[in-house]
Amino acid sequence: MLNSTQIIDDIVAESIKVKTRFFGDNRDRITTAASTIAEAFRAGRKILLFGNGGSAADAQHIAAEFIGRFIPDRRPLPA
Repeated sequence: MLNSTQIIDDIVAESIKVKTRFFGDNRDRITTAASTIAEAFRAGRKILLFGNGGSAADAQHIAAEFIGRFIPDRRPLPA
């Protein structure tokens, strides 16, 4: 039987593998989305975010990241 340390190590290793594969497979899409969002902010537009259930919580979280600011001190971004 695996000990708890080994179980944690295996879970973390699998998480890293999945994230590495995801970002490798979607690098261009992520770059395009980031550029589109930045372009919208530069043009004075805002980002509308929405979801249902857990996705609504994700939408609220990213909106808070745009609106809030920590480093660097900047104007809130409209989301």
